[in-house]
Amino acid sequence: MANIKKVKNKKGITYQVDIRIKGYKRVIKTFSNKDDALHFAQKTEVAMKEGVYRQSSFMTEDGLKIETLRQLITFFRKKVSPRRYKHSEKYEVMYDWWENQLGDIQLKKLSTSMITQCKNILENEKFKKGNKLVVRQANTINKYLMCLSAVLRYATKDLELISINPMSNVTTEVKPEGRKRFLSEVELQKLFTACKSDSELIYVFFLISLTTGARYSEVLNLSIKDFDFKNAQVSYKDTKNKTSRGVPLPQNVLLVISDYIENNDIKDKLFINKKTGKLVYVRGKLQKIIKNIGLEDFHIHDIRHTTASYIAMNGGSLLDIAEILGHKSIVMADRYSHLTKKHTAKLINSTSNLMLSQEL
Repeated sequence: MANIKKVKNKKGITYQVDIRIKGYKRVIKTFSNKDDALHFAQKTEVAMKEGVYRQSSFMTEDGLKIETLRQLITFFRKKVSPRRYKHSEKYEVMYDWWENQLGDIQLKKLSTSMITQCKNILENEKFKKGNKLVVRQANTINKYLMCLSAVLRYATKDLELISINPMSNVTTEVKPEGRKRFLSEVELQKLFTACKSDSELIYVFFLISLTTGARYSEVLNLSIKDFDFKNAQVSYKDTKNKTSRGVPLPQNVLLVISDYIENNDIKDKLFINKKTGKLVYVRGKLQKIIKNIGLEDFHIHDIRHTTASYIAMNGGSLLDIAEILGHKSIVMADRYSHLTKKHTAKLINSTSNLMLSQEL
């Protein structure tokens, strides 16, 4: 029911509308004219009862009124993002960018065309990276778009400030085909030898990375408790895809890891600098090794591609690759399908020969 209260103050007489209907947040609005107050109350009640009412603004518990995109982003990054995302700070630069572009636009006036114009800016805008001016890659542009989409989806679904998310009709960038670079047997032996010669730490790091196909950060953050020496496996917990997985390890690799732990008196993290108490910057050391031995167009993440490629060439399916590497979906493993097809063809041919040998 709507209640209209006459209020007398220093500025004169105003009329405060107070609407409370089950299923909707309480609505309070003040008017200087009684007829305007009555019209708003009647229109709002009808919309609520018909289920088509959408709030034009939202008042937070801190007294912040959300009407513009800037106000929405401010609330989202402070109250929602830290609860939803483990590393919410990585989105700060994106929130800042959207605030700078569209912050003063009222949510009800925000349109697909406005966001598309901003997308064009994202595609062509140059920014400084090191000593170079570069443009954003497709993956980065999509991250900016998804960041804003999450904010507007919250405004649509949770706050009901807008009925349709204007991001829903904005097309994302076509992602480039994933890298397929992996080490040949000669290159693999070359890198293996170089890592072993460098230090025990680098050798163990490379060995774990290669045999499990794990991401750089997953290996870097391993602790002794993540290894199950009895059942011969390592557990990667709370990974990039917010899942955990166990990956089998060969006994000879486990023996090297066990010796490394004992030789270096490690109590917790495997790759910790005891003097600083911080994780060792393994990436820098590996990059230097890769450069010194002359591996062309090879990134540290390609160690992971190497593992997946050899699994495929050894008869593993795309499902096997996705499970071992911790891909969220089998689609991510599809870049190795050309390697699994070769094995599948051999398998089908040999099986067919066996089954049809008596008939042909």
